[in-house]
Amino acid sequence: MRNVIARKQAPTTQKPKGASNHPSMKTTPAPDPNAAFPEETRKPSESDLPGALGRAFGPLAEVLERLRAAHPDVAPEWKHSPRSGWHLIYSRKKRRLFYLIPTNGDFRLSLILGGKAIAALEAGPFTKRMPALLKEAKRYPEGTAFTFTAATMDIEVAVALLEAKIAH
Repeated sequence: MRNVIARKQAPTTQKPKGASNHPSMKTTPAPDPNAAFPEETRKPSESDLPGALGRAFGPLAEVLERLRAAHPDVAPEWKHSPRSGWHLIYSRKKRRLFYLIPTNGDFRLSLILGGKAIAALEAGPFTKRMPALLKEAKRYPEGTAFTFTAATMDIEVAVALLEAKIAH
């Protein structure tokens, strides 16, 4: 018979297998206090946008009208996120074109362009404006991100970026 000496083990604070040690992974992101449609149980419709956006809706409406006139197959889809509330994803066929996040009295329209679309814009009528636009844009592995709000919306630029995204 073997003599086994029992060792005292320190209590373990191990996490279950697959659990994250990162504290931010445990918390839900705080909702945006300016979200136009924060309630998950009340899905808005596009007709709710003018009331939520107020005067900010005017330039956005023109961009959306021009986009729909040129591409009637562009379709919006409402999605909910705990952080931004209800927002729209505009797609053509199964390709996402841009995100529209409505806030009270404002919005954020974001899209990402690939290298071919950027090259087409640099070679086209926006040759002189592209350096300034690219300076403001963020770079990601997926492409170059452009974001507009009511204050920064340039209708011609936004339409040109969307057309380049659709074409490339």
